[in-house]
Parts: sequence; C-alpha cells; structure tokens
Amino acid sequence: MVNREKLEDYFYFGIFLIAMLFALISVFNIYYAINTLIGTFIEPRYKPIFDAFFAVSVLAISIYFIKERLLKK
Repeated sequence: MVNREKLEDYFYFGIFLIAMLFALISVFNIYYAINTLIGTFIEPRYKPIFDAFFAVSVLAISIYFIKERLLKK
C-alpha cells in the first residue's frame, strides 16, 4: 500500500505534468499567432526574413533558458 505522502507526491507530479502540457500547447499557439501576425502586417516578399528572425530569436531564448536550467544545480 502506498503511504499518504507518496500519494501526494504522485498527485502533485501529475498536476505538474498537466500544467506543463498546457504551457507547451500555449507556447505553440503563441508562436503560430505571432507568425500569422507577421504575415498580416509585413509585406509578403519580406515575410521569410521576419519568419527567420523570429524563429532564430525563439531558438536563442529557448537555448538560454535550457542552459540556465541545466547549469543551475
């Protein structure tokens, strides 16, 4: 039988996983919304340039946060 503290740990870990899933879905939605916004306000011939800059900036921010999290012990 699982004791009460272990059950609470499993419950909070499950809640954490669900919250992370919602956060991941919202990040993808924000990414595509910003991409659509770029397509709306930027002239079509310049859109690939802005898309590239946006993708590189998202990648750089992601790498920064991953690096900070991995180096922080």
